[in-house]
Amino acid sequence: MSRLRKGGTPLNAALKAAGLAKSSYFYAPKVRKPRPLDPALVRALGELCRGREAVYGYRKMRRALLARGILANPKKILRHMRALGIQQPRKTRGMRWTRPRLVHPEAANRYWEADMTYVWTAEGFAYVFAITDPFDHDIVGDVLSDRCRAAEAAESLETAVLARFGGRVPDGQALILRVDRGTQYVARKFRETAGRLGVTIEYAGIQCPEDKPYIESFFGKFKVEEVHRNDYATLAEARTAWESYRAWYRSSRFHQSLGYRTPEEFGREKQVVAVPAAKPESKLCMA
Repeated sequence: MSRLRKGGTPLNAALKAAGLAKSSYFYAPKVRKPRPLDPALVRALGELCRGREAVYGYRKMRRALLARGILANPKKILRHMRALGIQQPRKTRGMRWTRPRLVHPEAANRYWEADMTYVWTAEGFAYVFAITDPFDHDIVGDVLSDRCRAAEAAESLETAVLARFGGRVPDGQALILRVDRGTQYVARKFRETAGRLGVTIEYAGIQCPEDKPYIESFFGKFKVEEVHRNDYATLAEARTAWESYRAWYRSSRFHQSLGYRTPEEFGREKQVVAVPAAKPESKLCMA
């Protein structure tokens, strides 16, 4: 617009070319003078803020003023509270977490996912902690217990590292374990266990199950194919059912994403290294 005017273009033609209304071109914002505060209202607000009414926002403060016989517009009260600095503090937003990218692993023992689920029995809940390797869809570590603590989450990680590495991730090899932000996985005990075993923890976004789709998919299959088809009378019965399903899932269940092979068949073809170590017996914690 300024170039057109400097080039000698008539105002109406320049406005038409720029698609600008004449009123917008000549608009000049008016600077409002600050309105003075009402001394009576300032005094009343000061008296209220010396008591428990100091926690009130402008809406409740208006009711408190009405109880004292002072009638004031809500916007006027808000303007005075802002000027006096007696507004209630805004709620602070939580920490913004960075959501991780979706991983498609091209080798075993590079990227794992972990989570937990519960199984109802007549004796109470049984909690299953499991870790899967998305490369071959194998369940590399698990614990079933009647307790749902960081100790069980750490034990499942220990069994997984023991099964695949014999005790600890070798130096120079990067292994990422993606988990959610449940209390069991953000606990110091679990983080210290991961550090001791050479595992790097990666946290999924808040309420973002799609950030760890492989373990979520496994638990969905477990619920549909086993849990929802049976009623467990005892925790021991639930544990037996879990071990039976885990063995079938690993050695007999076909996986379309693996070319209709089982995790064990796919692992043998890809030469997935699994250390034949004696897995510690997972016992029900009857505390």
